[in-house]
Parts: sequence; structure tokens; C-alpha cells
Amino acid sequence: MPSKKPQVSLRLEPDEYEQLRSWAESEFRTPSALSAIIIKKTLSSRSQPNLSANELIDQFKKFIALLLGEHTRNGISYVLLGQTLGIDPEKLHELYLLVQQYRTERKENAKQ
Repeated sequence: MPSKKPQVSLRLEPDEYEQLRSWAESEFRTPSALSAIIIKKTLSSRSQPNLSANELIDQFKKFIALLLGEHTRNGISYVLLGQTLGIDPEKLHELYLLVQQYRTERKENAKQ
């Protein structure tokens, strides 16, 4: 049964097609399938906030400081970090909670 998905025609220069074909072959994909993946990733990245490298680095620094207990949650975007790292933002939040739980247990054990 034919797909009901819209189709797009694409014309490439011969050397561009050869690069695409070679890349696709190295990933055991067809050029068409690889093109679809590239387009999906590009469209996804366009929906992300347009932050500078310094702003992203600042987010990473804040997140690490948060995990170390040196920063509050204020101003840290799990969504932004998750999109940048390719990690589910909920998993980043779970990591934070796990670190918090460990820190609390460690303090309680130190009191005993």
C-alpha cells in the first residue's frame, strides 16, 4: 500500500549526491531515508531557542553547579539542556532529584 505521506523532490549536484549516498551507505540506510532524518533533525533544531554558545555554556555551568549544590534551580532550563544533549528533560530532572536524595542521605549518615 503506498504511503500517504507527502513527497518532496530534491535535486543535488553529482558530488553532493555521492557524499549523501556514501554517508547513507555507511549507516546502512538509503539516501532517501538519510535525507528524511537530516530534515527532521534540522526542523527540530529550528524549534529550539536560538541561544548563543555562551548562553548554552552558562546553562551547563548552572546545571553542574545545581548538581553540586552550589546553585538553585532558578534560571536552568531542563528542556533546553535536554534538547542540546539529546536527553529527555525529565531524565535530567530525575538526575537532579537523585543527586538531591543522595546528598540528603549523606548528611543524615554524617550526623549519626
